[in-house]
Amino acid sequence: MESSGSAPEAQETETRRVRGRGRGGGFFAIAHEIWERLWTVETSNRLNFVITYLVLLAGTGSDHRLTKWSARACEQYTGLGKPRAKHAIEELIEADLVARTDASTRMLPQYELPSLPLEAEPIFLPVALVTGLAGEASMLRRVRETGDALALRMLIDLYGTVSLDATHGVPIQMLHGGRMEGTAPTARKIAEVGAHAVWALSEGSWRHAAGDWMLIHRIKTADTKSAWAPFWARLDLLKQIGAIWYEPWVFDGEELDAEPLFPLDASGFYAVAKPTDEAELTRLASEVSRALIGDERSYVFDHADANFHLPLTAHHRAPAYREVARLRVEPDTPGRRLAWKRRRTLIEQYQQAFAHLQQQVHEGTYDRPMRTTAAGAES
Repeated sequence: MESSGSAPEAQETETRRVRGRGRGGGFFAIAHEIWERLWTVETSNRLNFVITYLVLLAGTGSDHRLTKWSARACEQYTGLGKPRAKHAIEELIEADLVARTDASTRMLPQYELPSLPLEAEPIFLPVALVTGLAGEASMLRRVRETGDALALRMLIDLYGTVSLDATHGVPIQMLHGGRMEGTAPTARKIAEVGAHAVWALSEGSWRHAAGDWMLIHRIKTADTKSAWAPFWARLDLLKQIGAIWYEPWVFDGEELDAEPLFPLDASGFYAVAKPTDEAELTRLASEVSRALIGDERSYVFDHADANFHLPLTAHHRAPAYREVARLRVEPDTPGRRLAWKRRRTLIEQYQQAFAHLQQQVHEGTYDRPMRTTAAGAES
C-alpha cells in the first residue's frame, strides 16, 4: 500500500513482518534473566506457564518483542487448550513478563515482551521447536505431553550451552558419551607403517555430565545414585522424544578440551542408497587403515575389537572417541552456519588427506606424512 505524499521519504511501501523471514527468521531468543524468572514467579501450572511464554516469543519478529501469537497458537502448536493458555497469559501479564499493546483487542490480541539486553548473549531457540518440523509434532508439544516441567527446563538449558565449534553440540565438558574415565582409553594404536599409525576406536556405554546446570535436577538424599536418578531419567526422556541425540566424533586427544577432528557415521560400513559425507569419510578411513596394514596382517583388525579405524601421522598423540550431545532441531543462527562451515571444512580436509594417503599406499610410498590443512592433503 503506497502513501500519497510527494516527498521521497513519504513514499514508503508498508510491509508486514512475516515470522520466519528476514533477519532473525527461523529463530528467536530469550534472555537468561527472563528464563530464570519464568521458574521463580508464582504460577498455578509451571509447565503451561513456561510453554505459553515460549509460544508467544516464537511469534515475534526480528525484534523478539512484539507478537500476535496467543492462546490459539498455543493450542495449534503444543496442544495446550485455549482456556489453560489464556490463564497462563494472564499470569504472565500479572508477573510483568508480558504486556498487552495499545493495538491489542480481544479478537486480535497483541503482546509485548521484554527486550533483549545488549550486554549478554541470550539463548537462541529455533522457531521449529514450537511449530514442529514438517509432518512432525513439535518438541514443545512432546515435552508438554510428558507432564514434566523440568524436562523443558533441561532442554532449553541445553540450548543455552551449545558450542559454536564444528560439533555444534553440548560441550563435552558438560555432557558426552563414551567410555568411563579412568578405564581403558577409547583409542588404541594397532600398527605403525612408515610415517603413519593406525588407531582402533571403541564405543562405550558410559555417560559423563558435569556443571551447575545439573543441580536443579538433583534430589536431596544421601545416596548419590538416587540423588542423580531424576537427572539421567530426564536426559533419557529428551532422547526418547527425539529432542537430543548423540553423534560420534573423533577428537585429537583424551582431554575434555581436545579439538574435534571429524564426525563418524557407522552407516558407511553398509550399503545405503545415499550415504552421507560423514559415512563416506568413515568408510574411507577404514579402507585406508586396511590398505596401510596390508592383507598379510589383516588379523590385527580381528584382534582389535573396535568400532572404527583411522590413520593418523605417527607422531600424533592418541585420539579419542566421544559422543557429542546434539539438539535435533537447531536454530538457524549465524553461529550455527559458521559451525556448519567449519564442520564441512574438516570433513573435506580429511577426505582429501585420506584419499591422498590411499594413493601413496597404492604407489608403495609410506614415508610422507599426510596433511589436513586448508591447503589440501599434499605433503
